[in-house]
Amino acid sequence: MKSPWTTVVVAIVSLFVILVAIGQLFFSRGARITTEVAYSYDHEVNVQFDGVYMRDETLIYDSGTGVLSFENVDGTKVGKSSIIARRYKSENDSAYLREIEGLKKQIAVLDSAEKLVGTDNSQLEAISIQINESHSDIISAVLSGDYGRAAAKQNSLLEAMCKREITLEQSQGYAAKKSALNQEVSRLQSLISGSVREVTAGSAGYFVSNIDGYEGEIGYSDIDKMTEDKIKEVIDNPRKSDSSGAIGKLISDYHWRIAAVLDAESLVGISAGDTVTLRVGSDGKQLNVKVVSVEPGSDDKKICIFECDEMNSTVVMSRTARFKLIKDSYGGLRVPRKALRYNDDNERGVFVEHGQTIVFKKVDVIYWSDDYVICRQNVYKKSENESDPDTERQIDEDYLKLYDIIVTEGKELYDGKFIG
Repeated sequence: MKSPWTTVVVAIVSLFVILVAIGQLFFSRGARITTEVAYSYDHEVNVQFDGVYMRDETLIYDSGTGVLSFENVDGTKVGKSSIIARRYKSENDSAYLREIEGLKKQIAVLDSAEKLVGTDNSQLEAISIQINESHSDIISAVLSGDYGRAAAKQNSLLEAMCKREITLEQSQGYAAKKSALNQEVSRLQSLISGSVREVTAGSAGYFVSNIDGYEGEIGYSDIDKMTEDKIKEVIDNPRKSDSSGAIGKLISDYHWRIAAVLDAESLVGISAGDTVTLRVGSDGKQLNVKVVSVEPGSDDKKICIFECDEMNSTVVMSRTARFKLIKDSYGGLRVPRKALRYNDDNERGVFVEHGQTIVFKKVDVIYWSDDYVICRQNVYKKSENESDPDTERQIDEDYLKLYDIIVTEGKELYDGKFIG
């Protein structure tokens, strides 16, 4: 028969064991740690400034009456004597003729596709490639804001898709569709109330409908004119006046320049002849530009001239723009600074959840900020045959990897600690 004291002792011991187990579970588990997933992060060190475009420009004049409709989007390259715009008697005439032009392009697309009727499917692979390329071009143009180029690629995509349909014998032609389109063309032509007058380009160049009054005053070679005061004047008043009778302008060359005033400190390490990266406008279009000159301005300022040979609608729309000079960029794994630790070998790293334990993983920090660091995403093991180009490099698993779960806070952390 058990003694009452035995029962009491057993109860006390059991209670003690339960309390110890609960305590270990509570103090070793997630209630005492916080975590964050390691993800890819890009950081850019840049200097923002306002700049003035320097371009050789020729005004296009037309004093006619009626509704003016441009044939090209801004930044389009046009040849000498090509049609810049058309004048219509009314707004309706303009809309009708544009719709007719679009319908005729569709008819031409269907005519081209029908040439494949009766042929084998040997061209199917090439047609599929054309579809993919046209689709990619449209997406790229939309993402870059070049909607004119996106619209121009639509017919290419349509033609390729029709050719694929015929090649796969899913269609024997588009006679009915073309007949309907031609009937619509005839209907629209009967609605046109007056004649159309064409405005042509006197020379080749890049067409722009926007006029600011500085045409002929701020040219590509006018570096000496771009003083600090002049640059400030244009930035403060980017539209001086409209030229009477001018309907647009032609930029004669794809080479153009930017004049800007920057703090001298922001140009440390940059000199004439260097190539730098700029981002322009709200769409963040990236340009590789050459530094033409860096001249002293007032106080701690520098007058800088950049040069570029890439023409698009973003850089022709206005006389001034907001730019970012990219000084440096970093890409890697983002890690909170408070998560950084050091092991017994004084190696920098972080603790990472690994199953039911935490382990120490090293990090290679490439950028420091106040709140976080950026670490190299892939650190490779050193190979004995690094001189051999065919040697396959292996990622060092002792370093932090993408999607590792980082322990950002916790008590008494150590490599191999059980967290349940």
